[in-house]
Amino acid sequence: MFKSYIEVRDWLESFIPLVYGKEELGLARIENLLEKLGNPEKKFKSIHVGGTSGKGSAAYMIARLLQCVSESVKSVSQYKSVNQYVGTDNTEDTDPPIHRHTDSPKIGLHVSPHLNYIGERMQINGKNISVKRLVRLINEIKPVVDDIKSKQPQITPSYFEILVAVSFLYFAKEKVDFAIVEVGLGGRLDATNVLLPKVCVVTNIGLDHTEVLGNTIEQIAGEKAGIIKTHVPVVTGASGNALKVIEKAAKAKDARLINIYTQGIENRQNTDVLRYITKSNDIVSHVPYYVNSECALLAILAVLELKIQLSVSMIKKAFSVQFAGRFEEIEQGVILDGAHNPDKIQALLEFIKKAKGKRQKAKVVLVVAFKNGKNWQRMIDLLVKNLPVKSVMATEYMAATDTGFGSAVGADEIAKYVSSIKYQASSIKTIKNSQEAVFGVVANRQKDEIVLVTGSLYLVGEARTLWKLPEF
Repeated sequence: MFKSYIEVRDWLESFIPLVYGKEELGLARIENLLEKLGNPEKKFKSIHVGGTSGKGSAAYMIARLLQCVSESVKSVSQYKSVNQYVGTDNTEDTDPPIHRHTDSPKIGLHVSPHLNYIGERMQINGKNISVKRLVRLINEIKPVVDDIKSKQPQITPSYFEILVAVSFLYFAKEKVDFAIVEVGLGGRLDATNVLLPKVCVVTNIGLDHTEVLGNTIEQIAGEKAGIIKTHVPVVTGASGNALKVIEKAAKAKDARLINIYTQGIENRQNTDVLRYITKSNDIVSHVPYYVNSECALLAILAVLELKIQLSVSMIKKAFSVQFAGRFEEIEQGVILDGAHNPDKIQALLEFIKKAKGKRQKAKVVLVVAFKNGKNWQRMIDLLVKNLPVKSVMATEYMAATDTGFGSAVGADEIAKYVSSIKYQASSIKTIKNSQEAVFGVVANRQKDEIVLVTGSLYLVGEARTLWKLPEF
C-alpha cells in the first residue's frame, strides 16, 4: 500500500512507455481496466473535448460555465427536471440516472498533462483532487493493474490510461453531475474515447503529433473526428479541409454539427448563442483579455447545447478565473504559456498584443524549451519574427511526459538554430536547468522588458514552481 504521493508518482511513471507510436494507441487496455473497475465511465454524464489546439482551455471554460450555472441556484432541486439541466437525453435506455444532491451540482474536469501535481488532471468544482484521496484511489486501482500485468501483460495499461481510469473512478464515486473530459492524443483511439457524451467538442485542427496521427490535416482531422458519436451534437472550431472531414464524420453519425464560424445573424445553426451575444465576435467584450475568444465561444455553444440558459453575467464570472499555464501573467511582466505547436504560438502572439497594453515599447526576453518531434523551429520563427525579442534563453525541462522520458530538445540545439536566424538580439544564452534559467532571467529583468516563458507545458510546469509550490 502506498503511503505518499512520491510513491504513487514513482509507481505510475513505471508505466510510461519507453517508446511511443501508433502501436501504443487503442481502446483494448482502457476498456479492460475500466470493466474490472465496474465501468465508472458509465456512471456520469460527460462532454468530450478534442482537437489540436485549445482543447484544454475549452474544457476548462466549459467546466467553469457549468460551475457558475450551478452556483446560481441554491440546490439542484431548483431544476424542474433532469432534461431542463442536461438537454434532450439521446440514450434514455442506457444513460445512468443523474444523482440528486442536497448541495449544488458537482462539475468534474479531466485535463492533461498536469503542470506539477498529478491531481491537477482530476478536478471537481475547480479543486484538484487531494493528495490523500489520490493515494487512496491509486491503492484501490493498483491491485487491479498488477493483476492485469501478471495475467494479461499484452494489455497492461499505460501511465495515461491508468490516470484516465483514476479520473473516471473519482467522478463516479463523487457522483458528479457532469464531467468535462479533454482528449489526450488524437481522439479515435484515445483512452478517453470510451465515453458516450452529451456533447462533443472539436477545436481547431493543425499539424501536431504527425508521427502518430498522420502527416496531413485530413488524416489528423479523421483521428480527431473519431470522438463523434451517433446522434450526439458536435461543436467545432475546425475550418478548411479539416472541417470537411468533421462534417463528413458528423453526417455519417447523424450528429448535428454547430460550427462557431457560422454563428452569424443569418445562420444560427439552431443554436441561439445570439440571444446573449449580439454577434459572435462581441464575445471578446465580455471576457478578459487573457481568454481565447474562439475557445470561449466553443464553451458557450457546448453549454447551450445542453439547453442550459446562460447570461452575460455568468459568462463574465466563468471567465474571470484563469487557466493555469495558459496566457498566465504570473507576475507583472512575466508571462507563462504552454504553447507547444505553431497554432498555439499564433494564439500566443495575439495575446501578447493585447497584454502589452501601455507597454507597447517593451522588449521581450524569451525563455524557451521544446519537446522532440514538435515543429519547434517554426515556433521560434514565429516568435522572433513577430515580437520585439531582445534576447533568448534556451533551456530544457526534466519532467517525465505521458509518452516518455528525456523528451526535451537540447538547449544547445535550440541556441544554434536561433543563431542561424537573422534578427536583432543582444544575446542568446543556454542554461539546461529550466528553473535556474527562468529565475536568472526574471531576477535580471529590466523595467522595460517582458519575460515570456513558452514552448512546452512541461517547461511552464517547472517554471511555475518558482511562484507556486505544488500540493504534495
